[in-house]
Amino acid sequence: MGLNCGLSTIKYVLFVFNLLCSLCGIALVVIGGVSLAKISEFEQISDEHNIVAPSILFIVLGSIVFIIAFFGCCGAIRESYCMTTTYGFFLMVLIIGQIVIAALVFIYVGDAREAFKKGFQRVFDQRDVPANRELIDTIQSNLQCCGVKSSLDYGLNWPQSCCTSGTAPLCIPHTDGCSARLGEFIDSAGAVLGWVSLGVALVELIGLIAACCLANGIRNQQRRSAY
Repeated sequence: MGLNCGLSTIKYVLFVFNLLCSLCGIALVVIGGVSLAKISEFEQISDEHNIVAPSILFIVLGSIVFIIAFFGCCGAIRESYCMTTTYGFFLMVLIIGQIVIAALVFIYVGDAREAFKKGFQRVFDQRDVPANRELIDTIQSNLQCCGVKSSLDYGLNWPQSCCTSGTAPLCIPHTDGCSARLGEFIDSAGAVLGWVSLGVALVELIGLIAACCLANGIRNQQRRSAY
C-alpha cells in the first residue's frame, strides 16, 4: 500500500524517532544500572525507604521503552494500522507511567533525604559494630566526607576513610560532614532520575502524535482502496 507524500514523511520520521527511542531506552537502562551500583551500598542506612527501587524501575522502564520502540519501527515500515495503533496505545501508557514515576521521585526525595540523614546518624552512633563501621568507611570514602557534621565528631582519632591524604590519624581529613554530603547525593540522584524520566516522556509524546497521524492516514488509505 502506497502512502501519499505527507504520510510517507511521517512514516520515516516515526521510524527514525523509534530508533532514537531505542537509544533512550538503552540510556535509561545504563543510568539505572549506574545509579543502582552507586547507591546500593547505602541501602542499609534506612529501613523507611527503598533507595534502590527507582534505579530498578529505570532499568525495567528502559527495557520496556526499547521493546516498544522496536515494535513501533516494525509498524511504521510495514504500514500496519494494527501495529501502529498498538504501539501508540502502549506508548501512551508508558508516558503516563514515566510522568508518575518522575512525580513520585520529586515528591519523596525530600523525605528520603531526611530519612537517610537520620539513618546515618543512627549507624554512626553504633560505629563500634564492625558492619556499621565498614558501612561508614564506604560512605566516607565514596562521598569524601568525615563524621556526621564534621571530622570533629571523631575527636582527633578519625579513621583512614576520612583522610584526603596521608595516614590516619596524622592526616588531613575531609572538611564536609557526611550528613550534608549524603543529602546532596540523594537530591542530585533524585533530580537526575526525575528530569531524565520527564525528558524521555516528552520525546515519546512527539512519537505518540506521529503514530496517531500515521495510523489515521493508513486507515483512510485502506478505506479509499476498498472503493
